[in-house]
Order: sequence, then structure tokens, then C-alpha cells
Amino acid sequence: MRLVNTNTLTLPFPASTTGANRLFYLGIIDVGGGGASVSNHRIQALHAQKGILSSCLSLIASNPASLDDLVHALAGAPSAPLPSSSTQSGDETPQLIHTPLFRPSPLVYAKSSSRARLRSTWLPPESPSLADALARQHDWSDLNLQCDLAINAPDYMTPEQRELLATALAKVKGLVGSPFKNFWARQSEWNNYGSLASIVSCSTYSRREDFIHCGHGAFSCQDRMLCPRCCYNFMARRVQEEYGHAFTADIEVYFIVLSLSRDADETYRLKLRDMGAEEFRNLKQRAIEQPQIILPDNAGNYGIGFGGGDDLLQCRVLLHIITEAIREFTGDGRGSLFSGVVGGPELAIQLNPLRVLPHANFICWSPGITMDGVRELRRYVRTKMRDSRLIEPGIYPSVACYRLSTADDLRRVVNYSYKPIDLAAAYIRAASLADYEPAAMREINRNVNSFLRDAQEVFWQVRRVARYGRCHAIHQNYIGSVSDYRRA
Repeated sequence: MRLVNTNTLTLPFPASTTGANRLFYLGIIDVGGGGASVSNHRIQALHAQKGILSSCLSLIASNPASLDDLVHALAGAPSAPLPSSSTQSGDETPQLIHTPLFRPSPLVYAKSSSRARLRSTWLPPESPSLADALARQHDWSDLNLQCDLAINAPDYMTPEQRELLATALAKVKGLVGSPFKNFWARQSEWNNYGSLASIVSCSTYSRREDFIHCGHGAFSCQDRMLCPRCCYNFMARRVQEEYGHAFTADIEVYFIVLSLSRDADETYRLKLRDMGAEEFRNLKQRAIEQPQIILPDNAGNYGIGFGGGDDLLQCRVLLHIITEAIREFTGDGRGSLFSGVVGGPELAIQLNPLRVLPHANFICWSPGITMDGVRELRRYVRTKMRDSRLIEPGIYPSVACYRLSTADDLRRVVNYSYKPIDLAAAYIRAASLADYEPAAMREINRNVNSFLRDAQEVFWQVRRVARYGRCHAIHQNYIGSVSDYRRA
């Protein structure tokens, strides 16, 4: 094995990869083919030193002419003869092509016409011209646009950003030979994961490399703030395993959302009802904590500010008050509303202007609650907020209690409670309201970087999965089942 350095990545290639055929993979390297003797044609994806996904060839075949059939089978492109190389058969020096680092097609010939043909397989036919792409360069949510800029305007972004964008594209397109599973392509279709990956790749998020490479084999980024895979694996699935069988552990089970509102009228801030079709529709749209769409004329009324140290401290204090209120009303005592509770805090976000909505989702087992009990819970939170000098005036607690009817309802609200922050939807909504105007998009991008930096401080040492009462494993009437993971 020898190492070939392309100034950005160091990739291993067999010393015998020589010959007349060339394969250009992801716009990184052109290697002469032939001479290697391995039984099956394949492409093996490796992880480079910086945690950057790169794809490395293990090109085989005793007959170099079959290389074109391999490309045709993997890329779905019409078979075409490859140009002959001037490299002699005894020369073992790989050929380097000095072109932009990454191409959005999975497997590309060195021949430019074939590269353009395969590129059209992965980018839409109406891909914008370079002038149009540069005019929209600040739209971070368009993965195809950013990859097009990485090809045609490489000076616009750093090599690291281009590498992350190429990895993101390989994830969401489900490319042949990619080490990523189809989970990411489905997430892109259902939950805007392609836009989220593009935003994170273009941002200054400190954990962006781990986030983009999550799912490479068995690697997990463990980002419980943005990553849908890790939110499910490390929070939602474990809660389901622990309490999925406990739906009948008490008389009733409630899904409770404690949030904030600017409306002083208690009528709109207090709910006690069964979980119906409308509530599940809001769950699907990820809008149950604040269903209304924030329009430009009242965008300043959304949640609280998120622009400095005081705002971050206020956010942490609000999350602490909300979780302490639930714990205060949980127990075996006579005045307790809940016998067991599992849940935790969450943030919803608005990007133009940058504001957040601190709230918390809890699943509560109860012998039965009334509207007076829910009102008492709201008053407790309101009293704590009034007593704190760190909380700005004009915001009021909102309590919504939804009674669950079936164990399947329990599973659905668990998945909702431990979803990632929907940054992509907030970005697209803010960009649409700003009509993608360049100055406004630059401000939105600055707000994205600010949020991704400060949100980590807000969630620092905050338990996303809190257990109280009978949901805690040390309780003598514990209703859950301790999983193997928690025993370890």
C-alpha cells in the first residue's frame, strides 16, 4: 500500500493500481486501473484522519476492460469507453487531476462529458447557473446549491466545508458504495435532513464534523440537540424500552407541555383534554408547543430573546423552574398530581429575529387530575417566575394536559418529546419571510451560528431525560424496567 496525498486527504491505494483506465471518484483523484487481483469489484469507503468521509477504490479485475462495466453498474450511467492513459504499464504513480475537490455525483469519469452526464443524475436538471448560484450563495438550506458552489466557486468556502457538503450529499442521496444507510435519505424526505445537513456544514458549529459523519458504520455523534438518529437511539428508544409496557401502571396517563406565552388571558394558556386528531396533527407538524405561525408583525412576541449572557441565563432559569414544578407535584403524597413522571426540557427556535421558546414535555402517570389541579400547577410556575429577578416581565406560563388513550399514543408522544430541534424548518420559514433577500439571509446565517454556539451552554448539564416518582428506578413501586444499557 502507498499513500496518495491530494493536499486535503490522504488516501491508501494498492501499489499495483496502474494501467490505461482512469476512474475519477468524488472529484478527488484519478488513478490508473488494472493489475490488481481481487475476486469481486467493489468500492470500499474509509474514514480519513480528520473524521472526514472519503471514498477509496479497491479496483480489481484481471481484465481492465471490465472497469467500465463496474462504473456503469454502480452509477447507473450508460457505458462508454474510457480514455487511454499515457502512463506506461510499469509506472506505479497515480495520476492527480487538479479540479475542485468534490463533485456531487457518486462516481465520475475523468472524461468531462461523462462527469457532466453523471452529475445530472444527482443534481436537478434546472440547476442554476453560476451567476444565479452566487446570487443565492447565502441560502444555507439548499444542499444542491451549496454543492454546486463547491464545484464552480471553490473559493467561496473552505476545503473543510466542501468535504462536509460532499459527505452530506452522499448521506441524503444514498449513493452506491456509501457506508451510510437509507435512514438518512428517508430523513431528508420526511424531516428536511438534507437542509439541516447543509446548514450545519456551512455553519461554525463546533460539532459539525461529528454531526455530518454520524451513521458512518457504527459511529454516533451523540448530539442530542440536532441529530435525529442520536435523539432516537439515546433518548426516545430507551424511554420506550423502559416504560413502553407501563401504560396501565396507573389509572391515567397524560402528556403535559409546559411552555410560555405573551397572552395574559389564562383561557388560552390552560388546557385539559383528550389527545385527539388535532393534537396528533400538531405533533406531526412539531408545533404543539406553539401551534400558530409567527408572522413578521408579531415575530418579536415569540418566546424570549437569545442574544447574550443574560438571555442564556434567563433561559436556563426558566427550564429549571419548569422541571422543578413538575417534580414538586410528583410523589406519593396526598396532594400530588402525578405518581410518576418522565420527560425533559426542549427549545423551539425562531431565526429572524433570533428568539427561543423554552418548554418541557413530560409523560405523567396519575390517579386522575382536574382543571383545578392543572391551574394550581400553572400558578406554582407563575409564582416562581415572579419571584425571580432574572426573568423579564410580560411572559406567562402555559400548561397543556392531554390524556392518552392507548399505548400507541404513548409511543408517539415519546418520539415527539425527544425529537431534535427543528433548525431546518425554522431556517426555511425565516428565509421565506425575508424573501431570500441577501442582507436578511446573512443576518439569519449569523443567528444560526450564534444559536448553535449558545444552545450548547443552555443545555450544559441539563438532564434531557428526567425521572421522578414511580418512574425513578430507586422507587419501591418502580413502574419501568431497567434496560441492559442502564445496568451496564
